[in-house]
Amino acid sequence: MPPFSPLALFDQFARGWRGAVLIAMVALTSSLFGAGRLPVMDRDEARFAQATRQMIETGDYVRIRVQDDDRNKKPIGIHWLQAASVRAFEPITHRLNEIWPYRLPSALGAVLAALAALWAGSALLAPRAAFLGAALFAAGMLLGFEGMTAKTDAVLVGFTTLAMAALARLYAGAKHPRAIALVFWAALGCGVLIKGPMSPLVAALSLAALWAWERRAAWMRPLLWWPGPLLATAIVAPWMIAIGMATDGQFFVEALTGDLAPKLTGGQEGHFAWPGYHLALAPLLIFPATFALPFAARLGWTALRAPHDAPAYAGLRFAIAWAAPSFVLFELMPTKLAHYPLPIYPALALLCGAGLIAAARERWRAMLAIGLVLFALAGAAVVGLTAFGANFIPGDGDAALRRAISAALIGAGVLGAALVGLIIVKQPAARTAIAVVCALALSYGLRERVAPEARTLQLSSEAVAALTRARLTPSQERHLWVAGYRETSLVFLTRTSIHLADPSELGRGAQAGDALMIEGRVLPATEAALAGRGLVFIRAEGPPVRGLNVGNGDRVALFVGTAQPRPPPPEPSGELAGDRPRNP
Repeated sequence: MPPFSPLALFDQFARGWRGAVLIAMVALTSSLFGAGRLPVMDRDEARFAQATRQMIETGDYVRIRVQDDDRNKKPIGIHWLQAASVRAFEPITHRLNEIWPYRLPSALGAVLAALAALWAGSALLAPRAAFLGAALFAAGMLLGFEGMTAKTDAVLVGFTTLAMAALARLYAGAKHPRAIALVFWAALGCGVLIKGPMSPLVAALSLAALWAWERRAAWMRPLLWWPGPLLATAIVAPWMIAIGMATDGQFFVEALTGDLAPKLTGGQEGHFAWPGYHLALAPLLIFPATFALPFAARLGWTALRAPHDAPAYAGLRFAIAWAAPSFVLFELMPTKLAHYPLPIYPALALLCGAGLIAAARERWRAMLAIGLVLFALAGAAVVGLTAFGANFIPGDGDAALRRAISAALIGAGVLGAALVGLIIVKQPAARTAIAVVCALALSYGLRERVAPEARTLQLSSEAVAALTRARLTPSQERHLWVAGYRETSLVFLTRTSIHLADPSELGRGAQAGDALMIEGRVLPATEAALAGRGLVFIRAEGPPVRGLNVGNGDRVALFVGTAQPRPPPPEPSGELAGDRPRNP
């Protein structure tokens, strides 16, 4: 009987189905924190969810609309997935504006991304390195947040990572290259249907970088097998033809000129940032892989200096070619949002997994110190964000301060324990487990405990609660007019037919008995517009809804009430009418 070997046991676990199940569970757990408790968020999530809701309400699964406006920005794929999820859970929710079913496809996209990272890593690296890298990626802060959010990005990274994993298998010499090529093209087609050119862009840049680096392309030949491109076309073309016909081609014009081109030529919607933005945010967003980033950097530098055909560094070359060109492109784009580089985070995480193994073997003391400092800083940022969010939980000033201090102390305790563990423990698997548990604990505190209670940031949800208390919820018989507040989350939480108007539109359209919600800064103008038609705004009992509009950073006060006819002036009393002639 061979002697017991922990490393052999771990390798067996990492290669087998148990490892894949564990990776999937980590990604799913991280993605579900807050998914059922946090109300719909402005602005993008609310717009995606509302567009899907209107598809279900109207039965039109081709056009993408928010109320009466066409949303010609992103393709249809995420809306189809969300609609399928909402329909599947409708017997449980009994309504179309419960947000968690819209978020489930994103959680499954995060799971797909984590499993695809493991599949790619098992072809490029040793089993232990692949498993550790996939675990770090599955628990990542950015992946978990996007997996909780009803948008495109988690599903996009899922299909993009699957496509890159198929390329990794081909690169490593897969046994059934044509079948793997079909997986690549299917994933690419689905990625295009989710977010247009992003998946093909990452794949094309990676292939070009690998060819330029190694000067060999024979392994790419199965990608030219004709059923592959045909499969991708069959996935994408039907809807593209349908939306082109439904909008007379306007969808493509607006998507290119109104969404893609502004991102490439300027800071769209105020999201300009200088190069270095994504590099500065990476330690926080890829947390807990932050600890291993210095190891990954040193290992990557070694691979860059090695001969371009050295087989020992082939997997590292692929991971670098996956990450580096796209990362440079994202840094050079003038429009920058934090989630843009997410499709390359699997490659960075796999490099981190390989770096952890190499660090245990080489004893890189300087890299260890840098990793601990980066881990501490990134973790402290998450703890600080959690403590800051506690300030928005309703209550007096002393209570808010106590909550913030309590959240900071708990988070600091978790982070401190993790740092001690990373210093004491030397084994890569144990260090990975400590980092993953720390990230899950901090994510739970932020997204499951603090964020859902920070109701001062949830204006639409609080406004709907105020309408409910005043018995003014919109219905077929009662219209709701809103002036000075145009967030789509309010539409999603009420009815698609509500009116988001300016004061003059409200004054022209509101009828006696309609429910009104008026932001304080436009209240005088709205009351004047109503007065022109003989109506007055009668406020409901209770204080206005006050909070911070996270969509634009404005402090907002929303007054709830009804439009009523102006009462006639009171009849003058007898004493005041003494000059009237009396009847004889």
